[in-house]
Amino acid sequence: MAPSVAFAFDWSIRASETETVELNSNQFLRNSPAGSVGSYTTLTADAEARTPTTKFNLFGDGTYKKYWGPGVVGSATEFLDYGFRARYEVREKTNFDKEYVEASWRQQSTALAILNDLGVSTPASGFLDQLTASGGIDRSITAIDTVSLFATSTRTSYEPSSGGTPFTDTLARGNWRRSLSSVTAINLSSEYELLEYGNAFNTQVQIFREQIGFDATLSAVLSFRANVGAAYLVTDRGVSSTAFGGTTSATPVSSSVSDWIGDAVLTYRMLKSTTLAVIASQSVGPSVVGSLFKRDSITASLTHSINARSTLSFSASGNRQISSTTTDFASASATYSYNPTREWATSLTYRYLHRFASTGTAIFDPITGTPTVSGTGPADSHSLMFVVSHNWTVLPSGN
Repeated sequence: MAPSVAFAFDWSIRASETETVELNSNQFLRNSPAGSVGSYTTLTADAEARTPTTKFNLFGDGTYKKYWGPGVVGSATEFLDYGFRARYEVREKTNFDKEYVEASWRQQSTALAILNDLGVSTPASGFLDQLTASGGIDRSITAIDTVSLFATSTRTSYEPSSGGTPFTDTLARGNWRRSLSSVTAINLSSEYELLEYGNAFNTQVQIFREQIGFDATLSAVLSFRANVGAAYLVTDRGVSSTAFGGTTSATPVSSSVSDWIGDAVLTYRMLKSTTLAVIASQSVGPSVVGSLFKRDSITASLTHSINARSTLSFSASGNRQISSTTTDFASASATYSYNPTREWATSLTYRYLHRFASTGTAIFDPITGTPTVSGTGPADSHSLMFVVSHNWTVLPSGN
């Protein structure tokens, strides 16, 4: 008698529901503020199948947003965002060594996509579709050296097709990390991104990013990580004199521009229950609708655990968005979180947001034709947000 081959998977299914109510004095940062009320409902589900060396996840989520009040007059008042993602992962001898592939599809209101990414309120109708395929390999080549390779491509289109400029965003990245000691390591990364637009000129933008960095655990309570490098952009058959904007040309033009990029994170555990984090970054890349931006930001956050169920946190940030127009933002927030049980979580957040007067007069991206700012004057908003979340296990994992 010979044994037959058998395959067995350990299945588990988790789900969550989140309800949010927001009161906002100027939801869309208009020059003439008016109040509004927003209600957001989010549902998620995650099914996972495991073996000793593989893992397969199927994830789905959906969010419905509804606004009321004088502050939303002239804008869309209902938004829908939902998608699905599948990921297959194979683990090798160590936890770091693995290969994975992933595919996802997402559809969301075009107006919601622009609002979430750029903070711009538009009367756009229809939906934005994104189809993505990704894959990567992580390897420990020696006891102190690790290498990661990653590639992804996303096709963005619109329903109806007249809703925007379709484009394809393809990216490949390689990263090498060497541990110099038990507390320090250096990192080298190289990245290539290709943006192909379906406009009248079939514009292409190539972005080359090269960075070097290090991370260090300076003590039991202090750690620091930083990366710095350069980004080089080459525009072929463009409709603008530079990749960041400029005077629109009636004929295709080519151009190139370079700038530095980087990020840094400082984490300081001031007390056993209190942590301070400071994050700064400068990046160059596309928005969700393909418009090119340079973004500078700095954020400081302080988190204090009151007890096992309650947390108090404060945050302050400033950021700048540069495209055809330069716009600065500043914000501050305070959040109190309380988890009455393992399955239920609640939070109450107050947030203040200020937009400074924009410089420049072109409010539309020349390549995609999408707006990059909702207004050129200063604006403020005050918001109060209450969130209730429920997480539960539909099917628990086995052994």
